[in-house]
Amino acid sequence: MDKAPRSLLFTRPQGQGEDLIDALEAANWHCVRLPLLQICAITPNQTHAFQAIKSSIMNLDLYDVVITVSGNASTQAVQWIDQYWPQMPVGLNWLAVGPSSALPFKELGIDMETPTANHSEGLLDLPALHDMTGKKVLILRGMGGRELLADTLKARGAKVEYCQLYERQALCFAPGEIATLLSSKQIHYALITSGEMAQQLAEQLKNNVHLLKLHLIVPSIRIQKIANSLGFAQVHVCGHIQATTLLACLNSLPA
Repeated sequence: MDKAPRSLLFTRPQGQGEDLIDALEAANWHCVRLPLLQICAITPNQTHAFQAIKSSIMNLDLYDVVITVSGNASTQAVQWIDQYWPQMPVGLNWLAVGPSSALPFKELGIDMETPTANHSEGLLDLPALHDMTGKKVLILRGMGGRELLADTLKARGAKVEYCQLYERQALCFAPGEIATLLSSKQIHYALITSGEMAQQLAEQLKNNVHLLKLHLIVPSIRIQKIANSLGFAQVHVCGHIQATTLLACLNSLPA
């Protein structure tokens, strides 16, 4: 007799990670979708931010290196670039933090270099980013986020600018809503891919037994430390969040 599927709280923004969900459910995991954040593109009403993006994209040929640090940034950037650059500028070095961030750029015929370790530290280990003397770098990202990449590149001699293409907004839940969902669906595992998401979940589970019982799966030691500091007791580092590594991590945990 087949085992009953175990349930995973899938917290990525709406429309993201559908391939992961398909792979997990094919492997007898039940995914309960509950986005904690929503991704909001910068609109013309946000005049200053919108014009800043337009300026960065129109001046793309003035940069030596373009780095995208999220799939959301890539998706938005490709739309902008397609609008203003019918032919791609030449001579740019294109880098992405991971395969999912690189994928949208294939529409433009751009194959981005990615590090083995899919985070800022991994990017900084790439030989292409070692000697940055006099180089001009554009980082594609959302508003806010880590400064490690930019700060390190500046220390290596680069001039760094951001192109901030979207905002993350926390979704609202009724008091006790998530705790009730975890209990009713017998969910003992949750996928968390950012410190912001860990913070949002911790706030919703404040002073609740699920904070200690829930197994969190995270992509890095950095997010593991954040989750631990928020009170989560069982936090497991998966590494790059793709189907094979995520399944291996989940299947190694106690039922």
